[in-house]
Amino acid sequence: MRTLRASLFLLLLLSGAAFAQSTAPNPSFNLVNRSASAIKEFFATPAGRTNWGLDRLNGKGLAPGAKAAIRLPADGNCTYDLRVVFADGRAEDRRGLNACSAEDVAVGEASPAAAAKSFRLFNRGTVPITEIAARPQGGDKWSINRLSAGPIPPGGDRSFSLPPGGQCIFDLRVTFEGGKTREKSAADLCKSPEQGVQ
Repeated sequence: MRTLRASLFLLLLLSGAAFAQSTAPNPSFNLVNRSASAIKEFFATPAGRTNWGLDRLNGKGLAPGAKAAIRLPADGNCTYDLRVVFADGRAEDRRGLNACSAEDVAVGEASPAAAAKSFRLFNRGTVPITEIAARPQGGDKWSINRLSAGPIPPGGDRSFSLPPGGQCIFDLRVTFEGGKTREKSAADLCKSPEQGVQ
């Protein structure tokens, strides 16, 4: 009887271990190349390691705009450091990625310094805009444009230069005729260079 109980207990333990392995989080994802340059090599290692290990693309590379499946072991680890080496010699690192929550990982996106030099503001309100201010997200100094060229009428729009520094994420503050202000926090002007306020 004891032998039977021991065998059943061992069987339950092994079944539980197999179930735990089958439900381990999956860190695999799709690598998307958004650069104008091909990717030569791609590395993904558990976070904190000093050795990047093997090229996950197996020497095949990845063309601009292409996507490749990156298969990582479902061993319970989700946090990875990534390194991309482009054909033009540039390298891009990303640390501490939670790969288990990422379906697609895009690399080589447009440089913020090139992408966020200006934006266009649309007045969707009913009174003219008399002042616009911008600052990098979390900054304490506003760059203020008092619209020397005249207010932006309702339905109108105007382009503005951004403070230098190459950021994408800005806080915006608009002042309407009469003194009413409206703020937009954390506007991504690389992805959305046209902003409307009302």
